[in-house]
Amino acid sequence: MGMALRTFATEAAPGIRRLPRVRRESLVELCAERGNDVLLGVGLVAVAAVLEIFLPHAFNVDSWLALVTGREVWQSGVPHHETLTALAQGAPWIDQQWLSQLLSYGTYLVGGLGLLGIVNVTLIIGAVAGCAIGARRLGASARSVLLVLPLCAVIVALFSEVRTQEFVLPLFTATVYLLASDSRTPSRRVYWCLPLLVLWANLHGTVVLGAVLVSLRGLTLAWERRARVRSSAQAWVRPLILLLAAPATLLVTPYGLSIVSYYRGMLLGGALRQMVTEWQPITSEPAMAAMFFVLAGAALWAFGRYPARTTLWERVALVAMAAASIEVMRNALFFALLAVLVLPLALPAGSSQRPMEWAARLRRARLNLGLAGLSLCAVLALGATMLARPDSSVELVYQRTKILQAVEHQTAVHPQLRVFADVRFADWLLWRDPALQSRIANDARFELLTTPQITRVRNVVDALGADWKQGLRGFRLAVLDRRSSPRAVVGLLREPGHRVLYNDGQRIVILRAPGGGR
Repeated sequence: MGMALRTFATEAAPGIRRLPRVRRESLVELCAERGNDVLLGVGLVAVAAVLEIFLPHAFNVDSWLALVTGREVWQSGVPHHETLTALAQGAPWIDQQWLSQLLSYGTYLVGGLGLLGIVNVTLIIGAVAGCAIGARRLGASARSVLLVLPLCAVIVALFSEVRTQEFVLPLFTATVYLLASDSRTPSRRVYWCLPLLVLWANLHGTVVLGAVLVSLRGLTLAWERRARVRSSAQAWVRPLILLLAAPATLLVTPYGLSIVSYYRGMLLGGALRQMVTEWQPITSEPAMAAMFFVLAGAALWAFGRYPARTTLWERVALVAMAAASIEVMRNALFFALLAVLVLPLALPAGSSQRPMEWAARLRRARLNLGLAGLSLCAVLALGATMLARPDSSVELVYQRTKILQAVEHQTAVHPQLRVFADVRFADWLLWRDPALQSRIANDARFELLTTPQITRVRNVVDALGADWKQGLRGFRLAVLDRRSSPRAVVGLLREPGHRVLYNDGQRIVILRAPGGGR
């Protein structure tokens, strides 16, 4: 019967060319030839699956801040003065991250918190994969990338909170690849870094890191051309453009020259480091510091042992990023991504051991394909589960619905009531109840506060000084976390006339007596 059908088809359509038969083993053979590259892909998909498993826990303070401010940009345009909180009310607000906040809120409108979380994971994995592919294109062996990737992936995963920063990771990957490629084979393509920086400057403040890396390329290029620049003015053009245009891109925002004050406050503001852990030195987190120093030590060893394998820019850039990470912990994310690109280039390709027999390579290829299939199925299943998950189930890491109910009820009964909320709850409360706008003391944007205001908030949170309750003047409703403010909670519970509106042993909502809020 089968033979008759094939004969009929051939006779009925003699003009149709018979397609060549695809060998069943072709895909397996291809994977056998590129075994380590396939293993790289398996590893990246597996990391994506792990990130999706913990995705509901990746929504935190910065997640709600991105949504609150994104909604503000969506409804009122790019802001210039603070309207969301009480302490900074009316203060100049340079919302440097306006575009990534708008993207966050727009993603939420399309697919809720589930889609926002999946986009976050995609951006992270895409950046790691981009750096790994970039390393391979620049000449690193798959074995070297595999050696570096696990530790780098762990460091990157520690910064997987859903927030605006992730929107710039593809830009960082593209920028460092262009710079590394130019340091090996100079080309006008390096100028693409400048429009990337312009977009980056409207997404996140880490554009400063990108501008520094581009300027470093200008300096190293001038050094490489030192023999020519003395006699040819043309040799100065590209180094000067990279050196001077990179920092100028930071000004291409709706705020113009005013953005300078924002960066000055963020980079030089000592009070901000006291309130935000990620702005502290990397030694503040011993586990992360241990992994970072292992990676940095390996890079220094490779640079010293095999200096010819990397370019001057690659070495200077990675060392500069390491120094920035030691000073400010949050920069370790970008150090790890840059290490995925640069460090494999500095490592030897591998030992000259006897190649694996073809039959064994085929067996390993089948195993890798099976693992890849399982990992991909897991990613798709977890993604579908996340999309189907109600937003309320994602919010229950720190927040509780009864906290919101208690706050909403009291602020509705007492229209003048104002709230002092732990930073863990402030933006979430603003997100869930827009009516709290201008009635919450402050949120995670500490850069909007003056130094005395930051000191006031810190004194309340840590119950510092005999008169720390003066910082609560004007705020009768307190939403606190016992783990971060144990002394403040004890002090408020000792006040006469207080009422506990919610208490689960960790989170507590306290309504102070009328005189206590003055």
